[in-house]
Amino acid sequence: MGTRQLIALVIVSSVTFLCLVLGGGYIYVTKPELLGLARPPAHDSVAAPPTVWELQLGQLEKENAHFRAETNRLKDSLQRITTELATLRQQRSELQSQLDAARTALASQQHTVQRDSLRLKNLHILAEMYDRADPAEVAKILANAESSYAAAVLRAMKRKTAARVLEQLPKEKALAISLAALEQP
Repeated sequence: MGTRQLIALVIVSSVTFLCLVLGGGYIYVTKPELLGLARPPAHDSVAAPPTVWELQLGQLEKENAHFRAETNRLKDSLQRITTELATLRQQRSELQSQLDAARTALASQQHTVQRDSLRLKNLHILAEMYDRADPAEVAKILANAESSYAAAVLRAMKRKTAARVLEQLPKEKALAISLAALEQP
């Protein structure tokens, strides 16, 4: 092998070696993970400290995250309170309808008591009038009345007068009135 060939071989080898070294260095700097190495941190200890704007941006991002969390918590609380309010309104509505039904029942009961009291009062007034009337005339009136009504009138009258009226009634009607009197409280 001649000197020229040897020089050519050394030059080719040197160029190849330089290409490999430069290519490896380029890969090491730009994409070290291709060589199985970890990427170096973006800022090394010699890098400049963060600017005021970067610090404020970081602080604002933390505050923003805190406000988002607080907003979500408040939204959840609002939703819970809204649900509870709807439940309470429904319960109030149900209680109001129960109260209205109870008031209606009470008014009806009071009306019935008042009506019965008035009927009883009128019955006593009528019985007093029949006590003063002729027993034969009272018997004629009660002979045409319902047995339960006649029994109530006779019960409200004085016993002596009621007995005289009962004597004046036809036997069938007197029996019906007596049986009706047994069924009344």
